[in-house]
Amino acid sequence: MRVALLILTLQIAAAAQGVIDRVAVVVGNQVITDTEVRTELRLTQFFNGQPVDLSAVARRQAAERLVDQHLIKGEMQTGGYQVPSGSEADTLLRQFRQQNYPSDAAYHAVLQKYGLTEEDVKRHLLWQVAALRFAEQRFRMASPPPPPAQSADRLVDRTQPASSKEEEQDEMDAWLKQARSGTRIQFKKEAFQ
Repeated sequence: MRVALLILTLQIAAAAQGVIDRVAVVVGNQVITDTEVRTELRLTQFFNGQPVDLSAVARRQAAERLVDQHLIKGEMQTGGYQVPSGSEADTLLRQFRQQNYPSDAAYHAVLQKYGLTEEDVKRHLLWQVAALRFAEQRFRMASPPPPPAQSADRLVDRTQPASSKEEEQDEMDAWLKQARSGTRIQFKKEAFQ
């Protein structure tokens, strides 16, 4: 009996040492954790050269970006959009380091300051390329459309991709708004206090 109680106590203690991450947002049937929100926030601040700010407002903004990323990733998977390869990530990381840090020590010191790993940075760079390619493929035409032959009061044909960067961004924003409205998104209040 004592042995069984001892084993049970050891199992409970071992389970208690495991890290349990809080759910911050539910997007459809997917979960965004508090750790993911904080990592997204740190990455954004790292790339923008901003001081670390883990306030509730900043975390909520990062969570909003992650919701958009989840929606885009879902569309990329169902639409068969091409994603960058792992070798591209290595190239992007090398270029980023060469352009922004004079030495490995400086780069690693900044990573430590932001609480990031090199893998976090690589994954983020790869995501940026994937998101840009998605936007270009989904919302931009190779050449501008011909001038409209119909009257100006006709509805714009939304089956044609946008022709300029602003139109591309407008189309992306409209698509994200529609995707959000068709998806159950639940922000857990306790994660942003």
